[in-house]
Amino acid sequence: MANCPKWLQHGKNWFMVCLALCVLGLIFILLINDTSINIMQRTVSAHSRNIGRYSKDKILPILSNMLRGTKTEAELGDMERTSVNGSFFRSNLDDIQDQDYSQAPELPMAKMLIEEKKYRHDDQFEKYIKCPTSVRKKMLDNPKIRSKFIPDIPILMWDKHFNASEYRRLTQYKGINGWRNINYTDVRSMVGQLNSPNNQYMFDDRLRKVKGQSSDCTTCAIIGNGGILKGSGKGAEIDAHDYVFRVNAAVTKGFENDVGKKTSFYCFTMVTLHNTLALRHRTGFEIPKGDENLRYLFFADSDWTYTFLSAALSGKPLPKSTGKYHRGPPAFPKPLTADNIKVLHPDFERYIKLNWVNSSAQHKDVHRPTTGAIMLLAALHTCDQVSIYGFAGSYSAFSEHYYDKTYSKHVNYANHDNNAENKLWQFLDEQGIVKLYRRSAEEG
Repeated sequence: MANCPKWLQHGKNWFMVCLALCVLGLIFILLINDTSINIMQRTVSAHSRNIGRYSKDKILPILSNMLRGTKTEAELGDMERTSVNGSFFRSNLDDIQDQDYSQAPELPMAKMLIEEKKYRHDDQFEKYIKCPTSVRKKMLDNPKIRSKFIPDIPILMWDKHFNASEYRRLTQYKGINGWRNINYTDVRSMVGQLNSPNNQYMFDDRLRKVKGQSSDCTTCAIIGNGGILKGSGKGAEIDAHDYVFRVNAAVTKGFENDVGKKTSFYCFTMVTLHNTLALRHRTGFEIPKGDENLRYLFFADSDWTYTFLSAALSGKPLPKSTGKYHRGPPAFPKPLTADNIKVLHPDFERYIKLNWVNSSAQHKDVHRPTTGAIMLLAALHTCDQVSIYGFAGSYSAFSEHYYDKTYSKHVNYANHDNNAENKLWQFLDEQGIVKLYRRSAEEG
């Protein structure tokens, strides 16, 4: 018993040593966390500085001069080229390594309202300004629309658009607007395979055929599925356009006289495509096969888009969707390759939601533009002349879809604002930016 105090003393010493080690460990963890926060702050700061450098005050005069013919693309100076090439995301963030990709924290609303309108700047627009009468010139010249339009917004996404810093930046935004809750490896695998020149430009076939022709202009027909098209007789007029964009249940067989038969771009999200195919026994819809010039335009709305395309482009088994639904992968009529697919950039989808549709519900998590609106606004930013069919028809005078066998009443869903979108199409038509097919109830 005489030795008990010695043992107690030894135990007390060991306890103090362990406690000291725990305290040191906690301090070390906090220091590492502070370092991570500092890296994030430097990243955001670097983005902010560069975004300031590439403001519309500098981009708009450059684009306006090029459209007016006072300065060609070849005559752009080094400083002007640098101002729109978007390369700063790699050059200024060399200290961010691929393994350093912790998910960005969820920002409070006040901070988000500032951050969500900071976009990557890109030189894609230089490929879309060959036409001297382009719709983009009209938008620049129109004071009511100029404030909406960002000329150097990225439109399509390809391999140069991914690195660890971009992953961190875009994990601030959910769903179609970014990469929150999407695995880093899945994004890297998919975007890294978008390495064809076709992924960088909407009209890749035209770019090859008319290279160097500065007066080349593209005409586009954008086809919604509204009942206003039934009995319209617009099929031949639609097919006369250089490119025809269609979306979701784009049924043409049996409706050629009203909607045409040509499809240049088939547009969808993975979820809308799954839902569309689930109803094909009623609509007769099949995914368009087209000719060698048909392109599939993906709007990436979930992690499924990334896992599906990553597997499809690398020849691996196609995955189901995650979550409670476990939707089966769609079967495309021909193999998907980097040459025949295109994917919209998340910044573009966030930009059209905030700058163009501008719904009062835009900051609700569930809200996003309709798939048709995304398609239409993508065309507005790439085509030179835009004609719209099957949008903004009377919901009472016409059935929901042109292919409906009986009258189907329009339903407003919480995730879309059809009224805000229809007002936008009518406004663009009134301003002479687009040509909107209109039809009165009496003509129906």
